[in-house]
Amino acid sequence: MEQERVLAAVLLVDVVGSTPLYERIGDVGALRQISDYLDVIREITARYGGDFIHSKGDDVLSMFTRPEAALKAVCQIGSQLTRGALKARIGLHFGAVIRTRGDIFGDVVNVTARLAGTANPGEVLISQAFFEALIPDSRSTLRLLDSMAFKGKQEPFDVYTLREDDAALGMQLGRRSTVFDRVDSPTRHLSLIIKYEDQVRSCGSNEFVTIGRSPECDIVVPRPWVSRHHATFTISNGRARLAERSSSGTFMSTGHDQEVFVRREDVLLFGSGMISPGLRLFHGEAQILHYDIISG
Repeated sequence: MEQERVLAAVLLVDVVGSTPLYERIGDVGALRQISDYLDVIREITARYGGDFIHSKGDDVLSMFTRPEAALKAVCQIGSQLTRGALKARIGLHFGAVIRTRGDIFGDVVNVTARLAGTANPGEVLISQAFFEALIPDSRSTLRLLDSMAFKGKQEPFDVYTLREDDAALGMQLGRRSTVFDRVDSPTRHLSLIIKYEDQVRSCGSNEFVTIGRSPECDIVVPRPWVSRHHATFTISNGRARLAERSSSGTFMSTGHDQEVFVRREDVLLFGSGMISPGLRLFHGEAQILHYDIISG
């Protein structure tokens, strides 16, 4: 079995939003639209000199010998996939891969998949290794997002994103299959009441309430340290959750003396409590949201 070890930029584009699309417009129409999106990704990959590796389900795996070409392809893919119901979670990494049997293997491929899986719909997550492989002019198009820990990795590493993510890619907090897409009957009937200043929203089973500074959110918190789509309250399968997907994080409290910081993770909610996007709860400029879980 012939093997080749090469240095490459590995790109994974995972198209999300197919489940509600199938439900809304039917199998034939949804399949056509998803196929068109995947064809666009493959065409852009080829245009910038990338090699299409494979497509599994709704994702496309590609590799590039030149990091700058991969970055240009990502920017183009992002601008193409911000229209309509479908979005993309994108991961981009650089390093040595093993190429054999028409596929690529190795730790770089695995990390790329974890980056894409961690990204919000409409967001690009880029590794430190890829950032360092770019020429200085290209590095200026990226911004440091966070230091993240991934399963199987001993140490967290820096993760970057495109500078124009918030505006050009229209970052949205989307449905994750583990939280939203199951249709099992909940074991308990819960509802959530969320209050922020004069804004009050309720959330029932299999519903969600988004918070952030974007006018598209259900509860708008117009502060610069709050992400456009900061977090989402949900109820699914008899459990209330906060799905936190921001770059600045969220402080939470369920008691007077307990404060917990969360970032890019799902947290189970109980009883009542408070959250503060981006700032500690006792900070003078903190924007406090109150939530109450009602069982009935």
